Amino acid sequence: MNWEAIRAHLCTLAVAVSFNSTWRVPREAYRYGGVSYLLAFSIAMVLFALPATLMQLTIGQLSQQDVVGVWRAVPFFKGVGYIRLLISYIASLYSIIYVAFSILIYLLFTANRSIPIWECTEPNIVISEEDKYESSEITCLNSTFLAPLAEQPEYYLALSMLTIVLWIIFPFIFYNPIKLMKRILYALGPLVLILMVVIASCIGSRSNLAMFQRQHDWLHYLESKIWHSAVIQAVLSSQTAGGFLISSGTAIYSNADVQRTSWFMVAANVVCSWVGAVFWFSVAGGGEDRDETALAVLVQMYRAAEYHSFHIIWPILVYALLFFSGIISMLVQLFPLYDNCRRVGGQGWRLISFTGSFFGAAAALGVLVGGLPALSVLEDTAVPLLICIATVLEFLAFIFIYGWKLLVEDVEFLTGRALAKPWVFGWFATPVGMLAVTVWWLVTIFLGDEQWTEAPWDAITILATASVAATVFFALAAASVAKQVQFDLLGKIKSSFKPSRHWGPRDPITYYYWMARRQQSQTGARDTFTPTYTRRQLGQFTGGPSIFDISQPKKNLEENN
Repeated sequence: MNWEAIRAHLCTLAVAVSFNSTWRVPREAYRYGGVSYLLAFSIAMVLFALPATLMQLTIGQLSQQDVVGVWRAVPFFKGVGYIRLLISYIASLYSIIYVAFSILIYLLFTANRSIPIWECTEPNIVISEEDKYESSEITCLNSTFLAPLAEQPEYYLALSMLTIVLWIIFPFIFYNPIKLMKRILYALGPLVLILMVVIASCIGSRSNLAMFQRQHDWLHYLESKIWHSAVIQAVLSSQTAGGFLISSGTAIYSNADVQRTSWFMVAANVVCSWVGAVFWFSVAGGGEDRDETALAVLVQMYRAAEYHSFHIIWPILVYALLFFSGIISMLVQLFPLYDNCRRVGGQGWRLISFTGSFFGAAAALGVLVGGLPALSVLEDTAVPLLICIATVLEFLAFIFIYGWKLLVEDVEFLTGRALAKPWVFGWFATPVGMLAVTVWWLVTIFLGDEQWTEAPWDAITILATASVAATVFFALAAASVAKQVQFDLLGKIKSSFKPSRHWGPRDPITYYYWMARRQQSQTGARDTFTPTYTRRQLGQFTGGPSIFDISQPKKNLEENN
């Protein structure tokens, strides 16, 4: 058995049961309908996420660089790498808040041993004029955890302490960033799946699935929001949004087949997303009054536990499931950041990572002050726009400037077989389709908003996000142009659009074969070998046994006998 491939697929399985499958997809299914949204999501996974996954796995495994280092291929677009890191950083802000919510509600259930919890009983909450038309669960949240700091400082303090503790823990996890992260993924991935099966088998109800798809949910296909949400969620679920796959080219997928791994990544996420949505509808229900806020899964579970009088152990297990899934999400989102710190920070990279965690905790506390509106603005507006900008620029750079033919040769060099033409078609279609869906979504926001009496927070967020992305991109593009060795400005600009001399495999032998293959392709001659990139082992070139290879002496002994 190929244990190395099995370990890589275990990590992929763990990534597939992150918050994308257990939190975001079920929440979007509550908004747009279970079947209608999941069909749109599955289509987006194949048309958009699959080509992006292959491209990122290829450039990550070939170069063995992080999300910023791969832009040695096209130095002018180096800012795209930092936009990817910004996406990971912002996503970690609201993800760690969701993890803190799961832990705090878990502790409250454990301490109260009753549903509803004492803090949300009628005499203990005051319903404001704004919350008069909200559900009792949202009213409870607005009166306790999401209440203004001056009114309920104890809840804000509890969430703040949990958030700070979580931010402190992750630098220690990434102290040895690759080994410990993989071991956690090996354990948590199967654990989350087992918990989902056990909980759904015990308290799930088929009658709740009757509301999995309502008749009027199909009308959402005429709106831009469902398609934009499906495309963005596909990019998030495939882990191409923040650059995790690129950084994993060294840590997890160094010897994996990039084509087969792309298919497995997409298939695992599609299956786990369907399972996650069915799980939440069967356990927590999804009636006409279903919650559609950022904390929809928490609210639905609390509502179901109160309505069906579940034993206290079941809500506790559900929130424990969300906690484990959230830890996976945080590892995946923070790994590109810590990997970049490790590569560029030198001996003091751990100090840099602790400093980044300090600022992350401070930013998360600021988001907590803003409550649900701040979470929605970040998760539903700012991050999706950054994802679209980074993805479109990445495809434009590698397909049209680096060259799709060179990218095809890189894939064939890694796999040892010819690349089918539909992959190339997907590379060309992905930026066009994503740009079209995003423009449709933006037009809907700017022209379709009829709430003229309210502050246009979505429009302001879009303009601010686009300005930040443009500033980062052009500032780093100017820095890349200035670093070129040519003497005139035009020569520097032209040179910044060409691969640097440091682009390519880091292993000298692999780099030699890679360059030889390219030179033969440029001259029209076809090489007779199809090497794949494999990590070199001690003793491989000398012919002698390695002290780290215990199988070699046994093989020699059998030959002598």
